[in-house]
Amino acid sequence: QEKADVNAAAAGDSGRTALQAAAEGGHLAIIERLLQEKADVNTAAAGYYGRTALQAAAEGGHLTIVERLLQEKADVNAAAAGDYGRTALQAAAEGGHLAIVERLLQEKADVNAAAAYCDGRTALQAAAERGHFLVVKCLRDAGAHLIFQIKMAWSIGAIIALCA
Repeated sequence: QEKADVNAAAAGDSGRTALQAAAEGGHLAIIERLLQEKADVNTAAAGYYGRTALQAAAEGGHLTIVERLLQEKADVNAAAAGDYGRTALQAAAEGGHLAIVERLLQEKADVNAAAAYCDGRTALQAAAERGHFLVVKCLRDAGAHLIFQIKMAWSIGAIIALCA
């Protein structure tokens, strides 16, 4: 009997694999099963909004999933996909997920990775825009550059958080 391809991407713009979808939803038991079946943790993100499994878990704030994927050698610096993608660090910073930001930095995540083409933000910009002061401080302590293009939509609070 033939087995399903655990690395097959869904059709359409999302193009997610089962592992990417499970990571997004924080479903550890499913992730464990997919890893047993040799799911590729570093499958490239697809489409304009595509994410690797690690990027999806970081965005969702799923620390346990992030840890598990790092055990499987997930690429902490996988590039942001398409026009709207984000690195795992950028996604965690935007969501204010401090523990994940710290963990990714321990794994040598690039604190100054370039922002995506369309409306992209560096990790520092994303955290500041959302008002995540502790994440901003963590990123600054890790060497995040302050030189950036200020976006018109930024709030005064976001700019103050960067300067604090």
